Amino acid sequence: MAFEALDKIKRNAIFTAILMMALGVILLICPPSYGPTILLGFGFTLAVIAIVIMLNFFSAKKSLINYVKFTGAIIVLIAAICVLIYRENTLLIMALSFGVLLILDGIRSMIHSFTYARRARKKAWWVLTILAAILIIVGIGVFTTPLIANEYAVFISIGIALLFASMVSIFRLVWTWPIKDKNIEEVTTNE
Repeated sequence: MAFEALDKIKRNAIFTAILMMALGVILLICPPSYGPTILLGFGFTLAVIAIVIMLNFFSAKKSLINYVKFTGAIIVLIAAICVLIYRENTLLIMALSFGVLLILDGIRSMIHSFTYARRARKKAWWVLTILAAILIIVGIGVFTTPLIANEYAVFISIGIALLFASMVSIFRLVWTWPIKDKNIEEVTTNE
């Protein structure tokens, strides 16, 4: 059971790292004039993800985690609708959307550092906790960027923040993978 959860975390960490790296590079390369188009694509992507999660709910077992996922999908769908409706405030919506994304990813990394990295007896498991805290602070910083900077600075700050988030996702993958404990193996083979 634990290895199934870790395998799911491994797949999610790889997918998250690739997705955030791609988004970060796109935001660093594209000029700010493409902001509304990027925001439109982001809104439709959020809507599709929410609808897929909601459809999976109807075909899955009715357990507590599935209800939590369904509730999260409703929230994501509402956020997607807000992103699509309020497109004229592109910078503010992008900063809020990506700031929330970074904060949630930081919280998830912090939970994984305590839940899996510490239990796997990694020597420097606390480094992932520090990186997750920095990621949360960066996400909060992305919120304030439109208030103090121009369009180009907002794109650059979000792009760099997403690249940092992809690095944290890769570290989360490395630190949450368990190490085989020789003492536990000896005890199980001696019985």
